[in-house]
Amino acid sequence: MLAVEKREETLVIKVSESRVDMVIARKFRELLTEQISNQPKRVILDLSVAQYFDSSALGALVAFMKDVKAYGGELVLCNLSRSLLTLLKLSRLDLLFEISDNLEKSIR
Repeated sequence: MLAVEKREETLVIKVSESRVDMVIARKFRELLTEQISNQPKRVILDLSVAQYFDSSALGALVAFMKDVKAYGGELVLCNLSRSLLTLLKLSRLDLLFEISDNLEKSIR
């Protein structure tokens, strides 16, 4: 479900599921939370494979962002599909998240 790579002080988490819905949202959230136990300064969530998130997946993303910010970290959503970006804009969550379309720029 997740592929994790550490680059300097940045943790890159690539979501390998095309659909994140209520069936896997809880596990998705748990796996994300496990990855930040060392409190990386910057976390990039690469969503290039993900095409669909339902409301429970969006809730997991918001909760994850709160966890990262609680210890002073920074979360960036990267490589969103057109449908995910539209969903974030419709729900106005694009105002909450830092969004990037380039992984390498986000790491720097």
